[in-house]
Amino acid sequence: MKKFHLFVLSGLLILGCNQPKEQKETTTKPDSATTPQERASERIEPVFPDDELEERTDWQNPETVLQSLGDLSQKTVADIGAGSGYFSFKLARLAEKVIALDIDPNALEYIDEQKEIVGNWADNIETRLTPPDVPNLLPNEADAVLVVNTFSFIPQQETYFERLKVGMKSGAELVVVDFKKGGIPVGPPEDRKMDSSEIRSILRKAGYSKIRVDENSLQYQYIIKAIN
Repeated sequence: MKKFHLFVLSGLLILGCNQPKEQKETTTKPDSATTPQERASERIEPVFPDDELEERTDWQNPETVLQSLGDLSQKTVADIGAGSGYFSFKLARLAEKVIALDIDPNALEYIDEQKEIVGNWADNIETRLTPPDVPNLLPNEADAVLVVNTFSFIPQQETYFERLKVGMKSGAELVVVDFKKGGIPVGPPEDRKMDSSEIRSILRKAGYSKIRVDENSLQYQYIIKAIN
């Protein structure tokens, strides 16, 4: 899985720049009087490693991925293979709590450093170091799980996702996003890609139900949704 982080860390996106709120008057409204849109505009954004970053939003289409998870406003979401937090920080805007799981302590340290920079709007992200073959969730802890660009790097996948079910609440949704096979300009080497039908078969054997595969919403990737 170490190779995964070299790949993911090279593909992360600069989410944005500091966006200070324009002062029109000497007084400001209290937080309770501001709209969510106004509060969001005041947030300082995390800055990720800048190698090949400008392209990722185009092919990753993160908003489509996030929409596949539905309403997260009162939910705990586990971000497996969080890397430097590309999706963790996006999830933090939407979910009650985000558990950023990764095998690389340096990646998690980077997330914690960015949390200090951006301010308390990202305090709902908890970083958690995990072994490659253990999900490291408490029983019934997660309402939803997101696994992006990580599935093929997980050892003993069927066993891993069986164990993951223990950390998911009954009816919790699993969303897997990964690269299509074939000659596409992004993603890992061809021998590290998995066909969506192969992942669907593994999830079925691991005990997940209502497995749905979306091959069309993303240009270079598929989205697989399943229920615990």
